[in-house]
Amino acid sequence: MERKFPVILTFDLDGETLWRCRDPENAHRPVILSQGRYGPETAMPRILKLLRKFGIQATFFVPGFTMAQYPELIREIDAAGHEIGNHGWSHTYPDQMESRKIEEKEYDDASNLLECIIRKRPKGYRSPAWEFSPHTLSIIEKMEDFQYSSNMMDCDEIRYLNLQGKASRIVEIPVSWILDDAAFWLYSLRTPGKSMQPLDSVEDYWIREFDGLLNEFIEAQSESGRSELCFVLTCHPQIIGRHARLRVLENLIRHIAASGKAEFMTGSEAAAKYKSRNPQD
Repeated sequence: MERKFPVILTFDLDGETLWRCRDPENAHRPVILSQGRYGPETAMPRILKLLRKFGIQATFFVPGFTMAQYPELIREIDAAGHEIGNHGWSHTYPDQMESRKIEEKEYDDASNLLECIIRKRPKGYRSPAWEFSPHTLSIIEKMEDFQYSSNMMDCDEIRYLNLQGKASRIVEIPVSWILDDAAFWLYSLRTPGKSMQPLDSVEDYWIREFDGLLNEFIEAQSESGRSELCFVLTCHPQIIGRHARLRVLENLIRHIAASGKAEFMTGSEAAAKYKSRNPQD
């Protein structure tokens, strides 16, 4: 059977942590915090409805702080068949954490809380701001529940994570700023240099990137019989969840589905399929 092109829709459900981690003083700025709450409180019902409409299971990376605020939403996401991954506890960037012990506690606490809420531990890890500390790889390797990471930008293929010459058992599912809604639409008066981009331009970016990767995947399959290329989109409910932007996402999904050559899957499904094709000795 011909293998289809993997498409992984991911959502970073950061809530208030997106703003709290940028400036601790934002904890005292109710309007800024309300931007974060728009994601879980207003946008998520729309997003879940859209995914249900197309029968898509997606992956949601959620900080522990946000899980603690919205446990019923976490249960709803899980009940709909979506995956929930580890996104730290406070959305603090790993390279800014003061010690390995603090970083390890961030991940442990988030995983432990998720288990308390839905009786499952996360299989995937996504770093806040897509950055590692010198300790991150050894920490996530030590945490046996983690099967994959989704953080690196050096290729478009799923592969085993190799960091500065150190191989690991962790599968890496690549990401890119061009396939992230925050690169185009994250906006605040206190976020210097940011301006919102036109809807059609972003939709065109994403469709062209999908088409290019899909064509390369098909060519590689015909030439060598295999390819580990994939398409990974990263969205934030507080950003993508506005009606006009959600239409961009829906148009992209329709385009992908119309190709007949792609398969939507969660991060853990993609990682498991990769490992089955590429077992480690």
